[in-house]
Amino acid sequence: MRFALIDVPFKNTPELDKLNLPNYGYGNHLRSMTVEVCRQIHDIGFRIVSLPFHPEASNSDIEYAKRVLEESDMLPGPPGAGISPVHPDKDKENRDLKIIAQGLNVSGKLGADLMMVSAGSMNPTKPWTNYKTNYLQSSLDRMVENCRKLAPIAEDSNVVLCPETTQWTVINNIERMKEFVDRVDSPFVKVTFDPVNHMTPERVWDTAPFIKCAIATLGSRIGNIHCKDVTVDPEKNHVIHIDEAPMGTGLLDHETLIRESNKMEPYKMFCIEHIRNMEGFKAAYNYIQGIANRIGHKWTDPSLTRDKWMKGK
Repeated sequence: MRFALIDVPFKNTPELDKLNLPNYGYGNHLRSMTVEVCRQIHDIGFRIVSLPFHPEASNSDIEYAKRVLEESDMLPGPPGAGISPVHPDKDKENRDLKIIAQGLNVSGKLGADLMMVSAGSMNPTKPWTNYKTNYLQSSLDRMVENCRKLAPIAEDSNVVLCPETTQWTVINNIERMKEFVDRVDSPFVKVTFDPVNHMTPERVWDTAPFIKCAIATLGSRIGNIHCKDVTVDPEKNHVIHIDEAPMGTGLLDHETLIRESNKMEPYKMFCIEHIRNMEGFKAAYNYIQGIANRIGHKWTDPSLTRDKWMKGK
């Protein structure tokens, strides 16, 4: 797999903020990108960085972003939309589906071969948050139906649509991930597998078996892998408290995750996420790359896109 940073390290200038564009949670303007920031990411060691989700981008905005990447010797990682393909209000749902479709189109023009969204929530205001009807079969059926509508747009854009799953979303476990991808039945719709998002008391103290079983079960249904760390709060005894931890300080078996990633198609991405500063990016890179070096793991050439891999098969 290709090693990537999928946090968006770019911040809007005051001038861009005055445009009052919608913010979908992962940056909202391509012109927030700068060569200076990209070169800082490059100096750490990454060659792939996620881009702001900017579905309203003009052709000029897109060309600007591509120039920044070219000048800094960086490649486009997946834009991510804090938006759900399902919503209890059908009018809002249809508007959101149009935004996702626009995002797929812009992602394709940027050269990003994958785009991430929420794996669905019926929460009226928070697309990543738990809701009582998320677990109904009817909600999964609706997620499948809507992503079937998006699949031809993803294919036309040459971008894989990749909902990120958690235990709170409509797609909330391995069985539902498998059902979702199989029923949509498109090579341009997969799921993101993030083992931290699926930790339970039975899994968290020995994460390797879950990682191995999940990747073996899902196989090519996985569009990319997210890499974080996880911890348990030792002061909370009677109610489960499992949360993220700084990379390398928690319980996740990153060596197993790296080894198992070899079972994925080589063009897919192994993605560092949920870090918000350069010091954190550097620490996470050094930790994961240190494990890779120790076990003799070699990442795929970052320029190996899905198209290149398909042509070489």
